[in-house]
Amino acid sequence: MVKCAKCGHKWREFPPEDAPKKVEAPEAVAEKTPKPPETEDMSGGMSIEQMTQTNSPRPRPKPAPQKKKSNWLGWLIFLLLLGGIGAGGYYGRNFVVQVMPGMAPLYHKLKLDVETTNQLGLEIRNLTTKSVIDGGVTRLTVTGDIVNITAQDRLIPRIAIQLVDSNNMHVYSWTTKPEIESVAAWETATFSSSMNQPPAEAKHVKANLIVPQKTAEEPASGPAGRTNGATEPKE
Repeated sequence: MVKCAKCGHKWREFPPEDAPKKVEAPEAVAEKTPKPPETEDMSGGMSIEQMTQTNSPRPRPKPAPQKKKSNWLGWLIFLLLLGGIGAGGYYGRNFVVQVMPGMAPLYHKLKLDVETTNQLGLEIRNLTTKSVIDGGVTRLTVTGDIVNITAQDRLIPRIAIQLVDSNNMHVYSWTTKPEIESVAAWETATFSSSMNQPPAEAKHVKANLIVPQKTAEEPASGPAGRTNGATEPKE
């Protein structure tokens, strides 16, 4: 468009045909060429979101609960062995006591009768002594329990009480008959016996059940005869 400076008229003026044409430089053409929109290069890597999703551990499926195998055969064998030991210990208890005499008190606590060398089936336990001076006279009293270790009632025989010195040598002895005549199965009876002026050298007391002569397998020995169920007092 061309405008006149004086009158302000405008008109369109075309260049002559033989005028040289303007050629644009390649750099200018390249600048005018629109650039394609930038896109994420997926060939060389992943987005942070994709990496996070990829690296996050996937939940593992829970394994199905395994059914416990019933080891009934092992339990059956164990119960059979346990029952066999119990039956053997019960029915063969006399043999067990012969091999291991120390097992006899355990059977007695369970109130199971066993065959031992104790012919009377009685034992003296909890033997105690007490000295009292009355009118210048020393009176020694011996007290103890007679325990029936069998499942049958037992007659109580005479009891031999012996005083010994510090070397366990005999000093003095006497016998006594408890007032009660028998003791029931697995029960306990108490006896007590006294004497005046015990020897000064007497330091300890022993008590024994005397086996009646009619049931003794050996002749009587000593002043009190053959004894069984011997015990000593607790200090």
